[in-house]
Amino acid sequence: MNYNIKGTSLDITDELRSYTERQLAHADKLVDDTTAHADIELAHLPEGRSGKYRAEFTVSVGGKVHRAEAWGGTLHEAIDLAGAELVAELRKVKSKKMRMFRHSALRVKEYLRGWRNKV
Repeated sequence: MNYNIKGTSLDITDELRSYTERQLAHADKLVDDTTAHADIELAHLPEGRSGKYRAEFTVSVGGKVHRAEAWGGTLHEAIDLAGAELVAELRKVKSKKMRMFRHSALRVKEYLRGWRNKV
C-alpha cells in the first residue's frame, strides 16, 4: 500500500511516520489489491474540541473509498482509534465479499451435483 502522510499544524517526524505505518500494517493485511493508496492527515487543533488531535485515514481500494476519522487527547491515541476504525470497516467489507464468494461456490457445487445425478 502506498502512503501519503500530511500534517496540519504539526511536523511529521520519523517516529510519527513509523508509528502510523505500523498501525496501517493491520489494514494492509486486509487489502488484497496492491494498488491501494492511503492518505493520512494528522492535525493539531488548539481549542474547541474534546480532543486536541485528529487522525484521518482515507484508503482507496479498487475504486472504493474507505474512511476513518478519530479525535484524541494525544496524537498516538487518535492514530490508534482511527486505525482500529479503519480495520473494522475493511474487515466488514472483506467478510461480506468472502460470504458472497462462498455462497456462489455453494450454488455451483449444488448445480454440478444435480447435473451429475441426472446423468
